[in-house]
Amino acid sequence: MAERTTVFQNTQIGVEVTPGTAVAANRKLGALSIAPSIKSEVSMFRALGNKFPTVGALGKEWVESKLSGQLTYSEIVYVLSSLMRTVTPTRNIPSTGLSYNWVFAPALAAADTVTTFTVQQGDAVRAQQSAYSLVSGLKISIDRSEAKLDGTMLGRAISDGITMTAGPTSIALIPVLPTQVSVYLANTYAALTGATALARVMSASWALENRFGVIWALNRANSSFVAHVEIEPKLVCTLKVEADAEGMGPLTHLRAGSTQFLRIEAVGANIETTYDYKMLIDTAVKVGEPSEFQDADGVYALEWTLNGVYDPTWAKTTEIAVTNTLAAL
Repeated sequence: MAERTTVFQNTQIGVEVTPGTAVAANRKLGALSIAPSIKSEVSMFRALGNKFPTVGALGKEWVESKLSGQLTYSEIVYVLSSLMRTVTPTRNIPSTGLSYNWVFAPALAAADTVTTFTVQQGDAVRAQQSAYSLVSGLKISIDRSEAKLDGTMLGRAISDGITMTAGPTSIALIPVLPTQVSVYLANTYAALTGATALARVMSASWALENRFGVIWALNRANSSFVAHVEIEPKLVCTLKVEADAEGMGPLTHLRAGSTQFLRIEAVGANIETTYDYKMLIDTAVKVGEPSEFQDADGVYALEWTLNGVYDPTWAKTTEIAVTNTLAAL
């Protein structure tokens, strides 16, 4: 009997046209791992007079997956299209250009259309599939050692024993390197342009979590949840900085309750003319509780919590712009 070897468990995704209608999983991810877990709610019943339960009744079944991997200029647009909203990229040089801009910004008070996926996981021995898979949380973390992402994904109950889509296309992997990243803080969004990079940032993170919930309906035609809904999200950024004059700057804004604007910018290799691989994460923030003072690479440091807020002048809370060579998902 052939064994299902852990090292050969592949993950493939397909972009769904209609949420929940499975499609061929024809993209293979090379820098992002999706690790699925079967989740269920089972009602156990013990009749009076019995020591042990006699009935177990399944009520809900779904899939929760953990995302982890290397931050890349290419695969990140798949994640953001599901987490934030579906967008159409713009070609930088019309008709002939190689570079495309993807701009993701969730609405303040309206539902966002997001991309769902069919996710297949397994090998030639055995594989499973989950339709209506969408990213419900994401954290991007960058320090001088690595640029990585972690997240969560929801999906409908798995179909077991499927045959994986043959010949999936691998996505070109262009990693975001820590040497390509700078961080900025400004008092207005406009002031981010031309701002000086912070000199002693030890680490930075951006996290949008608790993005979606799901609807359960009494209808025997549905073996899992029927749809997703937006719920109150949580957007939190962090900056670990040396506790020098620059690094203690957010204390003034903490006391005043004023809004600042955070930019995490990564600029990679050139694609064409003046267009490089690029990732720009902009967020309007209110300064929250700082950490205790601590050692960081031998310097006295602390970590500031920066809570995402809506800014009426900018008319946004957060925006992530990515420049790469992908014309579509």
